[in-house]
Amino acid sequence: MTGGGWLESAEAGLAEGHVYVSPQVRDADGLADAVTSVLPDDGSIAVAVLPQDARLEAAYSTYHLDRLSESSGAETLVVAVGSDLQADSTVIDGDEAMRIANEAESAAGGDVEAALTETVEHLSAELPASEGAPDTGAAAGGGWVLPVVLIAAVVVAVPSAVAGAVVLRRRKRKRPAAEEQGPQLPETIREILDGITARRRDYAARGRDGDLTAAQVDKELERIVWNIRQLFARLDAKAGAQQRMLAEVEYEEKLGHLRAAVERDYLLDLLVHPELWDDPASRVAEVREALRAVGAQLVENIKQVNADRALEFEVTLDSLIGRDDLPGPGGSGGSGGPGRSGGPGSGC
Repeated sequence: MTGGGWLESAEAGLAEGHVYVSPQVRDADGLADAVTSVLPDDGSIAVAVLPQDARLEAAYSTYHLDRLSESSGAETLVVAVGSDLQADSTVIDGDEAMRIANEAESAAGGDVEAALTETVEHLSAELPASEGAPDTGAAAGGGWVLPVVLIAAVVVAVPSAVAGAVVLRRRKRKRPAAEEQGPQLPETIREILDGITARRRDYAARGRDGDLTAAQVDKELERIVWNIRQLFARLDAKAGAQQRMLAEVEYEEKLGHLRAAVERDYLLDLLVHPELWDDPASRVAEVREALRAVGAQLVENIKQVNADRALEFEVTLDSLIGRDDLPGPGGSGGSGGPGRSGGPGSGC
């Protein structure tokens, strides 16, 4: 794998075993052995290791933590992105789990293996005795077995050319109901953000190849995704249902237009094949201005929520609405609209 798909691989690995190590991680076998050596014998801790470039999949800072926790059914999850460890738990206090991971990270000084093993050992010690250490004797004498609590430790570490993935078996547990996991983004907005996050990988890749505009677009999209989550989290905590509904309507529309504008057959194609478009510089500038305007409005809306003021929406995105050559909600036509001067597809 040369890029992308790390999260899906980790999800598949955790569905099959309690230790998964990406083939792109340096000394994958050695790291797997080190982690296995500190795992409880009851298999109550699972570990996954991903390359540092998996950061490109992250829509926000705890994206891997949230996604893998949800998909794996883990009750306690530890994520390390490079040497940055994160943790959450439904078995022990989530803030305490995060503190344990952060302290282990600081003490390890960038050594992911040391930070991970310390985190796993400390979390194991924090588990309630009746859950962390099943009583096999009780099963024999009384005919009952104590439940096994699953902890998943997920590490996103430094990549290398090591071949092969390591997967060890584990027992999967049921995740708590969605309504018990705290406030969630509106479904329509979450889907739009997922699409924007997937497209960010294209802009990030071009940015690494020296395309400054693509790199800037990637950063602008990152800020928008981060701030939209901040806005709805704060609305849930501080504002009423009416304010949240207004924000949902506003940003479902605005984000929909932005997602269409940054798709492969519009902005990305303008950057890759500007010679195939009429006035490509103006078109790129329009999209960039729309990104900046929505980003600025988001920050203002967050400030308004923090100050307990009514939300104000002033961005119109008139330049993007109704364009025949914008795909999806941004315009009425497809990628082959009249804006092109001809030629092959984007090839992106």
